[in-house]
Amino acid sequence: MKHFNLQQYLARMLRKQRGLSMVELLVALVLSTILLGGIIQLFIGSKQTYRFHDALSRLQENGRFALDIMSNDIRMADYNINPTVPIENPLRTNGTDANGNDDITVGWRAGDTPDIRVYSVGAGGANAVRTCAAAANSLYLDNGSSGGSQELIEGVQQMQLLYGVCDANGVVQPPYVNTAGVGNWDNVCSVRINLLLVSTQDRVVTEPQAVFFPSSSANAITPTDH
Repeated sequence: MKHFNLQQYLARMLRKQRGLSMVELLVALVLSTILLGGIIQLFIGSKQTYRFHDALSRLQENGRFALDIMSNDIRMADYNINPTVPIENPLRTNGTDANGNDDITVGWRAGDTPDIRVYSVGAGGANAVRTCAAAANSLYLDNGSSGGSQELIEGVQQMQLLYGVCDANGVVQPPYVNTAGVGNWDNVCSVRINLLLVSTQDRVVTEPQAVFFPSSSANAITPTDH
């Protein structure tokens, strides 16, 4: 029967353990660095994708809300439940301001007194969090309440309105014109709303994107703030 000496066995095992060489350590460090870099890139890419889709969803939501509420009010222009008392200037504008923004005032009467809605673009609220300077403006609504103009949506860089002037048969005669091209506001029977919305967050896209505003314009705008 062979005698097993545990102490001698452990001594032999310890003599066989020679550790890691410098080359093996460097290889391990390089592989760890590559793996860590891939994980960081994956995290950054996922975060950027989330920021992009979040900003895009917010832009689309704001745009739909603005167009819905404005179009509903504009369709009410000159509606009068009491035709014996005409509405003064049911559709009018103060023109284009120094920043290239239009405003529009709509009036109708569904009750005893006329309803007046004024849509305009101006500086956003002081407490708003906007890292993108181009998104400083907001769309405002003044419905004649004691609170004055109320901020509807943020990040509206520009609003331009085009008007369709109808003939005696109620048919729009192209092309759509701006405020200066309207000869008689009583003949305006269609309004085309152009909104340029900007994300409140800066550097959402990786490359500058060209924008045509209005969409019929042949001149592209290429912001550099991404």
